[in-house]
Amino acid sequence: MKKPEFTMQHIGINCKDRDEAVQTVTLFSQIFDLELNTAKKGSPFAGTCVEAMAGNGPGTHGHIAFYTPDMDAAIAYLEEKGVAVNHASAKRREDGSIYVIYLQDEIAGFAIQLINK
Repeated sequence: MKKPEFTMQHIGINCKDRDEAVQTVTLFSQIFDLELNTAKKGSPFAGTCVEAMAGNGPGTHGHIAFYTPDMDAAIAYLEEKGVAVNHASAKRREDGSIYVIYLQDEIAGFAIQLINK
């Protein structure tokens, strides 16, 4: 099977609450001159590469997100390699297609997220 495209998208860091999440992305923003985005209802971001999860999220320390343009091919490829995919974690669009899913196992305390926007 041909290897699908995988591009690292962002890292999500687990924080205890919204205040710690904002403090975390603010530091990354200041250090690396990244655009600070704390206005959204969801998780705050520093640029597009650092997300801070308020109240923790998947993974012991957080998650590492990889973009793939073909989610079905990516899942099939990984499973063919023996990588377990957590199908229960799938988030689906109205048409039933998966746009977010996690691998079953963590790597170094990080959940691995596949996304297809």
